[in-house]
Amino acid sequence: MNNLERFRLHSSLLILSFLSIIIISMLYNISSITKKQNQFALEHAKTAFINVVMFRNWVSSHGGVYVFPTKTTPPNPYLAHLKDRDLITTEGRKLTLMNPAYASRELMENFSGMYGEKGHITSLKLLNPNNKAGEWETKVLKNFDKKKYTEYHEIYNYKNKEHLRYMKALKVTENCLKCHRHQDYKIGETRGGISITIPMEKYNNNGFIEKKYIIVLHIVIIVFGLIIAFIIYDKIAESIKNENKFIKEQKQKDALLFQQSKMASMGEMIGNIAHQWRQPLSVISVAVTGVKFRMEFQTLDDDTLNESLDNISNSVQNLSQIIDDFRGFFKPNKSKEEFLIKGTFEKVFKLLTSQFKIENITIVQNIEEIYTFGFENELIQVLINIINNARDELVKKENKQRLILIDVVKNNKNVEITIKDNAGGIPVDIIGKIFDSHFTTKKDATGTGIGLYMSKMIIEHMDGTIDVSNETFIYEGNSYEGACFKISFPIYEGK
Repeated sequence: MNNLERFRLHSSLLILSFLSIIIISMLYNISSITKKQNQFALEHAKTAFINVVMFRNWVSSHGGVYVFPTKTTPPNPYLAHLKDRDLITTEGRKLTLMNPAYASRELMENFSGMYGEKGHITSLKLLNPNNKAGEWETKVLKNFDKKKYTEYHEIYNYKNKEHLRYMKALKVTENCLKCHRHQDYKIGETRGGISITIPMEKYNNNGFIEKKYIIVLHIVIIVFGLIIAFIIYDKIAESIKNENKFIKEQKQKDALLFQQSKMASMGEMIGNIAHQWRQPLSVISVAVTGVKFRMEFQTLDDDTLNESLDNISNSVQNLSQIIDDFRGFFKPNKSKEEFLIKGTFEKVFKLLTSQFKIENITIVQNIEEIYTFGFENELIQVLINIINNARDELVKKENKQRLILIDVVKNNKNVEITIKDNAGGIPVDIIGKIFDSHFTTKKDATGTGIGLYMSKMIIEHMDGTIDVSNETFIYEGNSYEGACFKISFPIYEGK
């Protein structure tokens, strides 16, 4: 999965998360509005209850109130046991007593509030059958008696419309005994309750307006959020595409540089091949010339012929081995492999040894046996680049002794390779540039300026580092100064 595909996946997840958060927020706010409207209705019911109780208490505090009897308010037959239930005014008009329950029922049944609330006073021990408790009221009153709670409410459907009903217990007071003493009520006990029923239509309508506003607000947030997200996505996606294009072009450029570096190394390798072939070819030439000469003078015997043929055969095998050694370097790596660092240096020395002998360069080795994992031929190219650069600098010097010191050690989980020479070091003004692309100090056509640049890229591709500095070191009691290349990369833990 490339970085553009990962970005698309992450963007999709972020958008889904954003939509989920907004939808959850909208549902939460809608639920909160519903709860708020229900709470308003409940507070309304409680207020209605308080108003009824206050009215009852006022009526009760006066021992009831006398009114002129009408068709809707006839004398209460359930107060017939009271001697002063009915009175006649000085003008001869009749009055009848309305006790608190009678007055409260009259108030609750005939004078509903602006929200259509209705009330009902009831008890499990009735004085008036008209106050008989309904099924729900009976259940609540029984729980009042069991002292499970003293008030209760719920939302229910009545005639396909939502209603809130609320009920709270009524306690017996001294004023209540005037009408209910014969029912054996005791002061402080629950004698019944008042239920308040409120239609939820107006509350729901008020809530619907708020909910509609919340829904529209969240839709606007979603639309603008998606527009902004699309704009940001488009810009970032375009940036990633451009970055991918740049990376692709850079890889192509690096591949070309790598090939150029390989070709430059190949030129040096061909020179090494030619040099190493001279000796076995010379042996073959001498053997053939000798056999031909002896044949002309008829002095060729079997022993001489066999010796010459053996020399030719050995030289041919030597030529074949040289080809095999160099062919390994030119063979491209297709996959990472496990290899021994010491064996890698042996391959490097086989490729370079002839020219180093000619230039009288001594290579001092201190190489531990360490296994690692990667592209061995790429590491070989790095080592050849560094060692050949050291050789080029050493041959410029009139040193009596030309040295290249190689140390390979294991440091924690890293391979550390140090390559030193005694060519005097790199000038301070260019030491910071030697890993730059196409930077070279070689004025002739032999310098391309890509060897060390590619070496740095190869080592970084191995998750490693390569650095250079000038150092003074002691060898066999003598002090020398030269360049010091340090390479470090992770060890393969398979061994």
